[in-house]
Order: sequence, then C-alpha cells, then structure tokens
Amino acid sequence: MAVNRSVLRGIAVLEAMAEIGEPVPLGTLVEHVGLDKATVWRLLSTLVEAGYVIQDEDTGRYALTNRVLRLARSFFEHSDLRSVARPHLMRLRNEADETVHLGQIDGERVVYIDKIDAERSVRLVSSVAQGMPIHTTSLGKAILAHLPEAADLIEGMELTRKTPQSITNPNVLLRELRIIREVGYATDHEENEENVICVGSPVLDGRGRVIAAVSVSGPKFRVGRQVKVLGELCRRTAERISSDLEGASAMIAIPPLRVAGSDASQPGRVDDAGDAHEESTP
Repeated sequence: MAVNRSVLRGIAVLEAMAEIGEPVPLGTLVEHVGLDKATVWRLLSTLVEAGYVIQDEDTGRYALTNRVLRLARSFFEHSDLRSVARPHLMRLRNEADETVHLGQIDGERVVYIDKIDAERSVRLVSSVAQGMPIHTTSLGKAILAHLPEAADLIEGMELTRKTPQSITNPNVLLRELRIIREVGYATDHEENEENVICVGSPVLDGRGRVIAAVSVSGPKFRVGRQVKVLGELCRRTAERISSDLEGASAMIAIPPLRVAGSDASQPGRVDDAGDAHEESTP
C-alpha cells in the first residue's frame, strides 16, 4: 500500500498542536514532531492555506482553527454507537435528572461523544469531543476496569493529580478497578473536579468487549446523597445499550487505544445554567 509521507507528517503536526493545547511557536513544534524546521514550516503553511491552522500576525505562533473541531463533531454525530445509545441516554437523564455523558477511550483520555444536560438551574458544563484523564473520571475507570490490558496501560500512564482526591497510586487504582467489576459501576468522588461527583458504567459490544461508558454527573450536594441509586441506573442503562448494539450488529467506530500522551484539557465546573465555558466535566 502506497503511503504519502507528507500527509503523515501533516497529521503529526496537527496531533502535536492538539496535545500542546495552546498557540505554539514554530520551534516548539519542530521539537515535538522531530522534523527539520523547513519541513514543519512548509506543512504549517499548507495547513494554514487549508484553513486548519492559523498564525497570529503579532506573535507568529500557530493555533488550530474550528475546522478541526468540526471534523471531530461530524465523526461523533454520525457514530452508530451514538445513535443507538441516544434514546437510552435521554431516559437516563430523565430518571436521574442530572447531566449524562457517553464516552470512549482514546489513549489516556476519555472523549465525550454525546452529552445531555440536566434540566436544572445548576448543572455541569461540557461539550462533545472534549476529553479528560481516564483515571480521574467514572467514565474512564468504568472502561479501564473491563479492559484485559488494564494493568499494562496503568503501568505506562502518568497518574496526574487533578484534585486532592485523585488516585495517583497504580496499586490503589487497580484495587478500585476490581471493585468496579464487582458492583457494575465506577465512581468519581471529586477526583476530577472539586464539588462534582460522577457515576459511570461500561458499554459492551456484541462480543463482550468494552467500547464505551455512560455516566451521570452532578454537584456534590445533589449526587452525593444517591450514588448507589445512580450507579444502578447507569448499570441498567449500559446493559440496555449493550443489548441493542448486539441485536443491531452495529459497526462501531472505536478510537485506537494509545498510551502515549494525555490531553491537558481544562476541567469543567458546576455553574449556573446559561453561562458558557469551553471546559469539560467528568
């Protein structure tokens, strides 16, 4: 199969910019992608011409444009998994009366592929295509607990601390994964964002492989009192989605598992409805 090296290099530049997460000078990109300066400059010039990258006239730094985000959103909006899960997520949101997420694993992140807001005056702010660390979120831990290679993945991960409650010890995380497999749902007790609690359960495909997870998230003063109830709702919802996937034999687009590099997206927070923040939640 013929491989276009220029395309691969251009993709490497885009991925490096996404990983850095902020406007970046040419020299920093050269260090990240391991190519010479002239090559990276030519690739950036092409990406600018195509509309995927913009260069600040004052600082000379390069940044991704919304065209990249539109690609990601288009992928998620046309995912068969998302279509199958949507009615079950709506039901879960109505039963729990809290924000509901559907997520898939990508490297050391969980990426949100769908979200339904709670109909409350205080709710969580997040958006499709954003991601958070696996080990600090209920979505991530629910998926990780059902991966055969979980121990190897954890060994290669940097368990960063997001809050004082974050798990940063691999042995502690492995013990929690065993508990998650027993009870059928994972919890995030302020591990990703203070004053936010989340509960999540794994979604399986027709061959019993974990491919996603669903979660309920909300402020501590509401969710903290009903973790077990919400955990059971998540577990039943995930089982219904799994059953529908098996019956429909859906072709599910699953991001490849990659251990190298984690996203540095900023966490979301509990906020008043109507305030717009480009941040993600557990």
